Amino acid sequence: MEKLAYKLLELIALSLGLPRTRLNGFFEEHTSFMRLNHYPPCPVPHLVLGVGRHKDGGALTILAQDDVGGLEVKRKTDGEWIFVKPTPNAYIINVGDIIQVWSNDKYESVEHRVMVNPDKERFSIPFFLNPSHFTWVEPLEELINEENPAKYKAYNWGKFFANRKRTMGEVDPAFIQDLEHQPKLDITEAEGIPLIDLFPLNSSNTDPEFSSLVAEIGDACKNWGFFQVINHGVPLKCREKIELASRKFFALSKEEKKKVSRDEANPLGYYDTEHTKNVRDWKEVFDLTVMNPTIIPASHEPDDKELKELINQWPEYPPEFRETCEEYAAEMEKLAYKLLELIALSLGLPKTRLNGFFKDNTSYIRLNHYPLCPAPHLVLGVGRHKDAGALTILAQDDVGGLEVKRKTDGEWILVKPTPNAYIINVGDIIQVWSNDKYESVEHRVIVNSDKERFSVPFFFCPEHSTWVEPLEELINKENPAKYKAYNWGKFYANRRRSNFKKLDVPNIQIYHFRI
Repeated sequence: MEKLAYKLLELIALSLGLPRTRLNGFFEEHTSFMRLNHYPPCPVPHLVLGVGRHKDGGALTILAQDDVGGLEVKRKTDGEWIFVKPTPNAYIINVGDIIQVWSNDKYESVEHRVMVNPDKERFSIPFFLNPSHFTWVEPLEELINEENPAKYKAYNWGKFFANRKRTMGEVDPAFIQDLEHQPKLDITEAEGIPLIDLFPLNSSNTDPEFSSLVAEIGDACKNWGFFQVINHGVPLKCREKIELASRKFFALSKEEKKKVSRDEANPLGYYDTEHTKNVRDWKEVFDLTVMNPTIIPASHEPDDKELKELINQWPEYPPEFRETCEEYAAEMEKLAYKLLELIALSLGLPKTRLNGFFKDNTSYIRLNHYPLCPAPHLVLGVGRHKDAGALTILAQDDVGGLEVKRKTDGEWILVKPTPNAYIINVGDIIQVWSNDKYESVEHRVIVNSDKERFSVPFFFCPEHSTWVEPLEELINKENPAKYKAYNWGKFYANRRRSNFKKLDVPNIQIYHFRI
């Protein structure tokens, strides 16, 4: 393997216009290793992977695979996952991250994963060519200039390698984010996040304070996509009760929690293997709907007209769990309608213009628990995403962890908890209804090595029969509709489906309906 690796390394150097042995010196006391892989037959190959999607951290990988096959690579031209059919006595060569950095992105490491098989076991032997531990990896000076400046800062391979090996032992690779999506070590705390006092809701609609409140809401939706509210009318006791019930539930044994596990048939209840963008989230959750039962389409298929009922599952302990959750859900619905009406007014619409979409709503509450994490710099509690519904109302504890992507500069900023405030996120549905006047905010959750974190988001979603499209009052010849209509129930069924299957395409998003 070493002999072959050096041959390949020299060919790559020549292909970059470098002297043949330009890269060899980095490997004098190399840290290369081999791995023997065994993938047993798997009864549910549509739900799991032999190895999750990743890129190799070293310089080159030389892979010998048997005739069963299973390697898939992400094709760069279209992002499609393609199967690499075994060729007898051939080796597969992967460009690794180090060559990507040395070449200053002229060559890019390939994202790949391994599928498993219900009938056959599979064996493979990868060889990872890695440089000496003291190597500083950075773009090669011959390949950078004023027109093509360095795209990476130098990093020490030994430290990088030790960190990767350490966390591989502590954290399942399924949790590890790609380098560009890993949390920053230096956290930026948000400044200027709108903190809106809802007290003027008690005033008449003609009161100047009420008009000012409507303007504040509109400004926050337009410029931030989220805001915080105080004097919201939700009793503090009600919030404290659900936070305590959540802590009690997640403190139960895994066996006890799994008695109310969700599955593909019923996506309500307990779950601890949630994925966002096919990377596992560092959390466990419990989901319940506001309307019990909730009616949704039986499948995401457009021609399937069948409907099904989602029915909440309730744990035996804590005994007050159901009553507490139902009481909190009622308070969230009240607040959601208040906010919906303010948003309608801020768009120049009648106060109750949007209310009718939510008569038999599909709204739900999620209890989140983010345990202590040994590698908070590599994983996320929830990966970057936007909320698909209309509004999200979030209660977070004093630990914090929510980060939002600031629209002005794309910077991830930490939303510091404000006692007894709720964070309101504009969702995709309001973005479509407003024809992009208001935009849903991209956000994620970072985790903590010292403190566990709890949060309770409420997702305000319309009834399944709703067709979501730009509102006719907000479009005209100068501002035509930017989205085609889509059915919320089918969209929701498709999104829920992706929690359980490793899809070969990105999760459905509103941009798929953009005109």
